Amino acid sequence: MAETGIAAEFMEKFGRSFGDAAAPEKAFALISKMCKASGLNEELYYAHNIGVAEILLEMGMEKGVVTAGLIHNIVKHGIPEKDVAQAFGEKTLAMVQEKMRLEKALLFKPLDKENSRKKLIIVLSANQDVVMLELAERLDILRKIGRLPKEKKHEFLNETKDIFANLAHKIGVYYISTEMNDLIFRHREPEKYALIEKEVQKIVEKGRHDVQNVKARLEDEMGKAGIKASVVGRTKTVYSTFEKMQRKKNPLQKVMDINALRVIVESEKDSYEALGIIHSNWKAIPGEFDDYIAKPKANGYRSLHTTVTTENGNAVEIQVRTKEMNDFAEFGGQSHWMYKGEEADSKYDRKIEWMKQVLEWKKEENQSTEMDLFGGQVFAMTPKGQVIELPEGATVIDFAYAVHTEIGNRCQSAKINGNIASLNTQIKNGDVVEITTSQSQTPKVSWLNFAKTSKAKSKIRVRLNIKKTPENAAMRRSMSHAIKTDSTKVRLAKCCSPVPGDNIIGFKTKKRKISVHRADCPEAAKLGLKKLDVEWRNEEQNYEVNLSVKANDRITILKDLLETFSKSNVKVNYVNAKKGQANTTVCSFRINVRNRAQLEALAEKIENTRDVLEVIRE
Repeated sequence: MAETGIAAEFMEKFGRSFGDAAAPEKAFALISKMCKASGLNEELYYAHNIGVAEILLEMGMEKGVVTAGLIHNIVKHGIPEKDVAQAFGEKTLAMVQEKMRLEKALLFKPLDKENSRKKLIIVLSANQDVVMLELAERLDILRKIGRLPKEKKHEFLNETKDIFANLAHKIGVYYISTEMNDLIFRHREPEKYALIEKEVQKIVEKGRHDVQNVKARLEDEMGKAGIKASVVGRTKTVYSTFEKMQRKKNPLQKVMDINALRVIVESEKDSYEALGIIHSNWKAIPGEFDDYIAKPKANGYRSLHTTVTTENGNAVEIQVRTKEMNDFAEFGGQSHWMYKGEEADSKYDRKIEWMKQVLEWKKEENQSTEMDLFGGQVFAMTPKGQVIELPEGATVIDFAYAVHTEIGNRCQSAKINGNIASLNTQIKNGDVVEITTSQSQTPKVSWLNFAKTSKAKSKIRVRLNIKKTPENAAMRRSMSHAIKTDSTKVRLAKCCSPVPGDNIIGFKTKKRKISVHRADCPEAAKLGLKKLDVEWRNEEQNYEVNLSVKANDRITILKDLLETFSKSNVKVNYVNAKKGQANTTVCSFRINVRNRAQLEALAEKIENTRDVLEVIRE
């Protein structure tokens, strides 16, 4: 298969472009292997993968990107990643992997306006080459949409229209967006498309001879004037015609630029001389002349536009511009949606325009440059494609709490794009973050240093009992009636060792004493005794607290911990160290602290000690 038909033709094109036919041969071998192992239709996959690669080739993409287009789907259909890396290198594999992550991210529904914007931003946050890869695949599927199951067509066409055709237009790949929009219109509204197509064809046929005569005569007149120029013709697409009818609220017969010519000259001076030649040979239609060279569009677009009438009464639009102006209009910084009068002042559109500049700079400098595209926002997603919006600098902990409070509270470890990541790792645009939870996991004081979002910090404080909980009914009645902790009847429970700053509750014991526990003490919940309101007093004295520190086993770990207590001016009343599991040490301490704030500051210092894994208040 790889040596015949479309495969052989593609190998020839690839070889001419890059002087190498080895990559396609390896790709075809893996595509064949994939289809045989997975029972897929080999002919269809050859056609699709080659179609994607050819579009990328036409875009002028580099060899690695075109190769990635040729193999973009083989990993998800069973070809091992190591085989891809071995055959094409890690960079090409990385593009394939990122495209797969992108596809997962785009699975979330519904496709409403807000989610369409989020999807658009997720696509833009991907590697620029992967953006082009995604556009190429979408276009090829559109060209072969008859192969899609009927139930998938509607959703595919809507998503491609709302996101990808829009994206191609906004980043300046106009020939892609033009074809996408035309194909989408053809399949979404076939009757309307056929009607307009028929009428457009009539106008084209009616004016074909005139356009050819104008083109030949223009070339002749330019030559006589000593102006080097190329004159090319173009016919407005059905969708572009329909769009202009809608925008101008005009019938098709009043769309003047269905037949058009473009004159490309060498200098601005030549542009005006060419315009003079045009107007001296054909009658200009009043109101159809625009000088965007003297007065460029706000987006930088520059060209001369005029529409003339031929001897037979047919209208022909003629655009005159230099090659530089033409390149700018076709591929460069023109914000074309602004040119068409659409809204462009949203934060999304401004960021998309910036992305467009990134693509241009990369092409010019032949380098990949990471830019701050979204200024303060990060869009990441769960493995199932749920989009999580976070502030810039947000970490894995923020992500976990943004998914669900209990996911945050039980967050034990994480993977970002399949790689193990620490809980303080910052999230980047387009990251796929997988959180692993454990029922035994609880928030740690150090998480407050990791967290960026107020939601995460608030939830951590609540769980650590730092933030005051809502007063219960008894508190609201009158805290003035609460028993003070300096009362001779009060005994602080040893099971939870409360300190000032903890939320506390008292229990009346059989000996007419009051046992004070932390409000979250699991032992207190088992007592079944009458509850009493209690209020802290004597907050300046020292209180005993038990701490357990789990650390990687090393000779000086206990010494380092004791030094931390000493530097913090904390008295240690008791210490014990014993061997733990998996080459760890568990050190138990009984210490004196004045209040919860001092304890939290101490716990944070301990957690920052080398090899410390966990600090638990007992």
